[in-house]
Amino acid sequence: MKSFYYLRLCFVCFLAFSCNESKKSAEDIDKQDDLEVEVFKTAKFLTLSDVHLDSSKTNVPYGSIHSTGRDIWERTINQINTVSNTIQPKFMVYVGDVPNYTEDIHGNISKVFKDLSALKGDYPILFLPGNNDTMNGDYNSFQNAPNPNGVSVFSLNNNTWPIINRNSTTTTVGTLDFNEEFGFYSVELTIDGERLQIIALNSVIFSRKYTAYDGVTRDTAAQRQFSWFENKLDSYATTDHVLVMMHIPPGRDGHGTYGANMWDERLYVKNKNDKSKKVQNAFLDVLKNNKPKLRGILTSHTHLDGLRRLYASDRYGGNMITVSISTPGISVYHNNNPGFKSFTFNSSNFDLTDFATYYAEPTDSLPTSSYKDRDFKYISKPYSFKNTYKITDEKMSIFSAIEQLKHRHIINGYMKDILYVRSKDTSAAGRFHYDHALDVLYQ
Repeated sequence: MKSFYYLRLCFVCFLAFSCNESKKSAEDIDKQDDLEVEVFKTAKFLTLSDVHLDSSKTNVPYGSIHSTGRDIWERTINQINTVSNTIQPKFMVYVGDVPNYTEDIHGNISKVFKDLSALKGDYPILFLPGNNDTMNGDYNSFQNAPNPNGVSVFSLNNNTWPIINRNSTTTTVGTLDFNEEFGFYSVELTIDGERLQIIALNSVIFSRKYTAYDGVTRDTAAQRQFSWFENKLDSYATTDHVLVMMHIPPGRDGHGTYGANMWDERLYVKNKNDKSKKVQNAFLDVLKNNKPKLRGILTSHTHLDGLRRLYASDRYGGNMITVSISTPGISVYHNNNPGFKSFTFNSSNFDLTDFATYYAEPTDSLPTSSYKDRDFKYISKPYSFKNTYKITDEKMSIFSAIEQLKHRHIINGYMKDILYVRSKDTSAAGRFHYDHALDVLYQ
């Protein structure tokens, strides 16, 4: 009898233990599921570029030298506010070229700065210089005269350059290392407890058309910027996350002079080892030596929605270093539709995982045109990188996706769909040299 009761007691204890363990297992699974959901979190930031504002114009057609009129600029500001309210960006990057080429440069810059400063939302806006952003016109030095008399167009705007809303409570803006003479800088952003290092270059200095009004030769200016860049990028730990941005990208021009280099192949700089190299080659070497830190390169200048693969080599197909991604212009000078971007990034390591391009289409035509080519208005739905390139893995970075696609004809096949921001004018797209523009190699 005692044995019976003992066995019964053991059976009851076993059931209680089993139920408890099952409950624990279920709780553990739930906790594990929560952990997996928490591991992959994303956030977003905005990019805007090449407004080329000419506020004396109401609207302009494709290819107009006046580039951006009042109507599309006002619609762009409204669209940015609409998008920001939805995606809650952590910051914005203005990737260069604020005013139109000649008409009232100072007035148009002041207008753009005033409008961007009034944007809804609590996020910092980082600027960097484009070839239009100078006192003396296109492709000139950042300052218009030697120090201490030199000034830039941005010093006329209450010292908002290079960051608007520096006291944002959404994103903490850290110490700014700003070279006021040449316009390049670095800054640390803290987003949800994680740190992102930003390096902003004045790549206009590296271009063929650069003219110095600041009393400093182009060779000297290029060397100062390159040495600063090399030292800055080398100084970060391998566990740091670095985003590099500039207006004029390295590589070759796809829609300009056939195969022309964006950066001057005649320009040489010396690296830390005192070895003289072409500036693009030296730049690629520095990127290669710091590859684990890089999260991508943001560029503009072409007004197009393209990307470039960077290699520290004289041929493509080896180990890609990083990807350069262009933000299209609001200006329609190159027969593109106006557009701006939001980027999605992994909150824990800042890998860029996707971008969405918000764009406008023309709704009115000139009497001489066979297609609608002006009075641009934003459409309701953007297109994205992953939808365009048929990538289904939401966690995959843009770098990994491009690396996986490998072949030029596959990448360019997708790029043709969005390069001109889905412009109705296909004449320019038919002349674009996709293979020349895709890969950035040793010159």
